[in-house]
Amino acid sequence: MSPSPADLVDDDVLAEILLLLPPESVLRSRAVCKSWLRVTTCPAFLAAYSRRRPLELLVYPDGYKLRPDDIKNILAGVDPLDSSSAWGYRRFLRLDKSLRAVDSRDGLLLLALRNTAFLICNPATRQLASLPSPAPEPCMSVVASGLYFHQPSGEHRVLCIGQHYRRCPPPRGQAAPPNDAEEGGDFHYILSTGAAEPRRLGPVARGSRNPLPSGCVALGGVLHWLRHPEAGGSGDMVAFDTASETFRRIPPPPLAGPHPHHLRAFDMGGTLAVSAVTQASLRMDVWALESDGEAWARRLRIDLPPRRIPEFQPSDEAVAVLEGGLLVVVGDGWVALHDVEAKRAVSRVDYSQEIGNVCRCLYRTSLAPLQGPRAQPPRPCPGGEPALHYWSPHDMYMSLFGNSCGMWMVPDLVYANA
Repeated sequence: MSPSPADLVDDDVLAEILLLLPPESVLRSRAVCKSWLRVTTCPAFLAAYSRRRPLELLVYPDGYKLRPDDIKNILAGVDPLDSSSAWGYRRFLRLDKSLRAVDSRDGLLLLALRNTAFLICNPATRQLASLPSPAPEPCMSVVASGLYFHQPSGEHRVLCIGQHYRRCPPPRGQAAPPNDAEEGGDFHYILSTGAAEPRRLGPVARGSRNPLPSGCVALGGVLHWLRHPEAGGSGDMVAFDTASETFRRIPPPPLAGPHPHHLRAFDMGGTLAVSAVTQASLRMDVWALESDGEAWARRLRIDLPPRRIPEFQPSDEAVAVLEGGLLVVVGDGWVALHDVEAKRAVSRVDYSQEIGNVCRCLYRTSLAPLQGPRAQPPRPCPGGEPALHYWSPHDMYMSLFGNSCGMWMVPDLVYANA
């Protein structure tokens, strides 16, 4: 039998063509023939495809809705390099008010279901995995610290904090640790896409006034937080090595002045950085941690526009460095780009008329398959609908997930541009 025209295309040429296509087209191309399936599932192709996709800001176009009578929240992505006067955004999901996005990594979204469970979703491949949770037993609630990829096991994991409402009995034949001698107490847990049960790592350090961690920055297998209970009230930053599963403290930037600072940690091209703004100032200082891991250097000082409500606490934050050394700064109703090397503003877009709320998480499309056990569908809403839908321009309420390869997915739905 003579080969089909699809089999005659060189693999390198085919890969270059498919790298230009949107995710849904690449996924459908896998059904053409075995050679196309081999090319589009090759790890090198998957890595190249993700590198060519823009780094997007996650946003809620209509604002984040909490009231029971509200319509579902729409989660979308915005390309910060889009400097047009009216932003276009790419819609990913429609979420019930019980779900919210808390982190993003490697093309995956970590969604929290109230304070009791977590879901990991890949909007590009329409795959969803529910993680084992320590709530409601033995914990009263659970809060995510960060999402990361565990290199030795090849699975994605979530480090979280579970709040216990009663003493947990120790394993048979073992003495109770000091923190278990008291009623309640918080513990670190690791939730994995490859495990059926959560794994308790150890007790949370005592002495912190704020039990909730700040946003997580992942760099080279290490998670970083500006504020974390493991700091024990010392004011230090905290790092977690995902291989050894141990915490350590990092000295914070040497901030000056009597006024409190609004801080944000972020990835500055592979370097841990922190943006700092005070209410009394319209300037943002950007600090970067030196290679020795102990000293900080101020890299940028950015002039900010006047605030619409001056008496409010500042919300201006640096969130990412894009390709080409462009720093993304998000403020109250605007997003600006700053050239890190030239130390000058490149552009600023006012999104207050187009976007209701910027989540300030970052997302980059990936077609890598989500590894994990058989997933269960999200809990339905009071009206009977599922809590999560993939966005479709043709179906007002979407359809419930169908089971495929152990994941819950809707392969026939496509993206819609606003």
